Amino acid sequence: MTKADVIAAGERLAAEKERAERAERIAETLRTKPPNFHIVTDDAELPAFVERLREECRRQMREWPDRWAVLGVKSFTANDFEGTGVDTYIDVSIGYSVWLPLLDEGHYLAYGHVDMRGVPCFEFLDELSAHKSTDRQLTRSKVLAAIAPYLTQPAHGKSFHMGSARYDLHVAIKDGYVIQGCVWDSLDAMRLLNEHEEAYGLKPLTAKYGRFFGIDGPIYTFEDMFGNRSPAPFSIELVGIYAIKDVLYGWKFTEWQFEQMKRAASADGPGKLLECYAKIDSKLPETDVFLARSGFVVDLDGLAQLEAEFEPLLEKARADVVTSYNIDAEFVRKMDRTLNAAKIAEWCTKQQARIERNRAAQEKQRAIIAECETAGKTTLKKYTNAVARLAELEVEELAPPDVDHAPAFVEEFTITNGNHLAYLIYDHLGIRDRTGQFKRGKTRSTAAEILDVYYEEEDALRPLATVAAYEKLLTTYIQPMLGSAGKDSIIEVDGRVHSEFKSGGTSTGRYSSSGYSGRPIDILAEFETGASA
Repeated sequence: MTKADVIAAGERLAAEKERAERAERIAETLRTKPPNFHIVTDDAELPAFVERLREECRRQMREWPDRWAVLGVKSFTANDFEGTGVDTYIDVSIGYSVWLPLLDEGHYLAYGHVDMRGVPCFEFLDELSAHKSTDRQLTRSKVLAAIAPYLTQPAHGKSFHMGSARYDLHVAIKDGYVIQGCVWDSLDAMRLLNEHEEAYGLKPLTAKYGRFFGIDGPIYTFEDMFGNRSPAPFSIELVGIYAIKDVLYGWKFTEWQFEQMKRAASADGPGKLLECYAKIDSKLPETDVFLARSGFVVDLDGLAQLEAEFEPLLEKARADVVTSYNIDAEFVRKMDRTLNAAKIAEWCTKQQARIERNRAAQEKQRAIIAECETAGKTTLKKYTNAVARLAELEVEELAPPDVDHAPAFVEEFTITNGNHLAYLIYDHLGIRDRTGQFKRGKTRSTAAEILDVYYEEEDALRPLATVAAYEKLLTTYIQPMLGSAGKDSIIEVDGRVHSEFKSGGTSTGRYSSSGYSGRPIDILAEFETGASA
């Protein structure tokens, strides 16, 4: 067998093992469905579901009259949508799940599952796990009519585990309504509680913290159950159980986070973290989605004028850096010796070896010459070659193997080079390295978000801060919108800029934004037909 044969065989065995383990997990999930997990597939059952939802709200208002007052809502539930994928603009919902805590029950409303048996690339489906066209499910329009009145009610709170994508809120908009009362995102809340989690997915967090809020046993991730694909072609019963577990975990986790924030200590006593979350963070999910969807109108003519104004100012600021910090030949030399200390040490070692080889070669040629002269054989080619080779070795110029004679690996200071910038900040100016406060285990960072902190605190960095300000204005805001300086314009087809906003999106905890980065254009191939234009 060749190496390729062995690798292929190993991959087959691994795939078979993975399929067997997934089948076992699926069978166990179906076999152990709790009695308080309700999967709704008959339109006639929708009124009863809505009544249960109303009963939960009524009970919370009676039994927990002020529990959620800090969030500005009268009741609170955990919610989630299953979809055809995770693209916030293309994919659509196929099911809705909710956990009703006082009633201690969960519901899954299925309305978009599809039968993909026998379709190429869906060979992973089997009779146990696959949705079948004969399986009953709800009518999409009737589900939306049933859940929209609750989900659009701002007085009744909803929790989702979303993060910056805000997938569930986008899905609702595509379904024709806007979710209101979304006052808790348990992913963002966890970032506020602990910024050093290895993973912020609901399942890893539940596996880690579940013992504190009554969740034991195996916690299966989405990939454990379905792989890296949509749940749409899978059994409604299977997806429903998984989805209800999701909102159960989501509720328990949200409730635990709420209490943790309520008890968190501060200089002004406990509860300030919860108060901060309620006043600011609880408003962000709906605000972020509104901003992302509406976009921003940009004055392109005004930006072009700013570009013309800022470019010469940037060049002047860069020149000011050179003069302010006395960046001359001596500076560059010291920077080179510092940044390339390892390379220089390696060169010294190799140079010493070259000198030793030269010395040994000279001794060898002198020995040959002496031997020939003693034997009176100075006319031999061996003798003349040795004389010529010795002359070459003697004139070979080999610098001493020390730092002062090592070659320069850097010839000039470049402000856009991270290593050069780090030398200027940490070595030349002696700024205290605070990278570890923001990036665990890292040192000497020149990342923009960390330098922004330095710029606010260190007067010595004022010339650099000026450069950074102009560079950010030009390269982050102006040029990407104008499509200048070799950049593609970020203006969308509607003539607006659309961004995805991220709470705590930087290592320093600040807000950040990024452009839409959804599924690639080849997604359109899914809709191609054999018809010609």
